[in-house]
Amino acid sequence: MKILDGKCVAENISKSFVERIKKCNEKPQIAVLSLNPDDASRIYIKRIEKNCKEYEIGLKLLEGNSEEEFIDNFYKVRDDEEITGVMFQQPLPQKLNNLIELLPANKDVEGIGTKNMGKILLGKEDSIIPCTSRAVIELINYYNIDLTGKKVVLVGRSNIVGKPLIPQLLKNDATLTICHSKTKNIFEETKNADIVIMAIGKANFLKKDAIKDGAILIDVGINYKDGRIVGDIDFEDIKEKAAMCTPVPGGIGKITNAILIDNIIKSKEIVNYGIGSFRNSK
Repeated sequence: MKILDGKCVAENISKSFVERIKKCNEKPQIAVLSLNPDDASRIYIKRIEKNCKEYEIGLKLLEGNSEEEFIDNFYKVRDDEEITGVMFQQPLPQKLNNLIELLPANKDVEGIGTKNMGKILLGKEDSIIPCTSRAVIELINYYNIDLTGKKVVLVGRSNIVGKPLIPQLLKNDATLTICHSKTKNIFEETKNADIVIMAIGKANFLKKDAIKDGAILIDVGINYKDGRIVGDIDFEDIKEKAAMCTPVPGGIGKITNAILIDNIIKSKEIVNYGIGSFRNSK
């Protein structure tokens, strides 16, 4: 079985970052808004901080101690022309999550607002795509996996993975089936799939008996089991039957981190040029 390593995909995405930032009249600056962040949130924020520092991207961390303070911070960064991107650190109450709808689409660097979701559905060049969903497409493209006419089963329907993946897969001419936690006989669908994308959030959910010989498997899941990180696919169980599979960790997660920086740069490029990413331009 071929392992679909995410590190090389992430490196391929990031190799243009320095040059793209140089082309901007000013460096991108993002704001990360949080509400009483816990230890896990602080670890994630530190990772963002490290990645931004590597590329000299400005970063403003605003930790609210109350919903009112979070809202005040939001309006400050929304209206600050020097801030080119805004992120919400989860978890947040729905009332605060709804503020994303008041952001300009280009400042929504996670691509989770309805403005960007609509642009993704219509295939607009200046859409900012949720990082994890786009990571799946970047991996598919990097490894030259042809989706044309292939039966693809996507297991998961979240706003950050499943839903934004649908138009991207259709754009690549996949024949697509959507499954989720309420689907009956999920494994009857996965058994007939050429490609299975797992984003259901259940540790080691997919096993060899639920795939066909030579299937390509992409694991988006991040779960904790017996003190270690595992995916939605039982990697050890399927490795003798699948043709290709992403590891967890080391697969989609690494690509997602690179795409967040890509989106941050793109948010600045949209302001400068009025069109989308220049990573693939001549």
